[in-house]
Amino acid sequence: MADFGAIHENVQFNWDAATKLAAELRATADTLDGQVGPRTSQASTARRVWEGVYAGEFDGRVRTCTGDATRLAASMRRAAAELDSLAELARAEQQRREYARDWVANHDDSGFWDNAGDFFFGEDDLPPPRPPIEPPSGGDYATPPGARGPAAPAAH
Repeated sequence: MADFGAIHENVQFNWDAATKLAAELRATADTLDGQVGPRTSQASTARRVWEGVYAGEFDGRVRTCTGDATRLAASMRRAAAELDSLAELARAEQQRREYARDWVANHDDSGFWDNAGDFFFGEDDLPPPRPPIEPPSGGDYATPPGARGPAAPAAH
């Protein structure tokens, strides 16, 4: 019989935690987006009476802050979408494993006469299970366009 992978084990994935985390990422992204307008307005109000070299630095920092918030919100939404995708793949693999368990149990219980009858009369309509679904090997975590530079290396 073919190797159908780890069909006797359930997929180890916490769907509830993934759903909650994706929702938190989206909510935080919405909060960030909601802060950009009011903060830009406050900066504009402050800038009306501010002049000199520090006023120019202030303008640059406001642009940096606004750009960073927009990119961070977009990254959070991408992370939430990736979590959704991983959860969908995990569900599909769990369904595949359950189908494979049923298929193997059906075929293990069959004797010679059952198999011969199935062959001649076509009563074994269930196709064999698909191969295991491979999880993605990793995302594209390169610095997004418009970012200020590469992230600091992780501490070990």
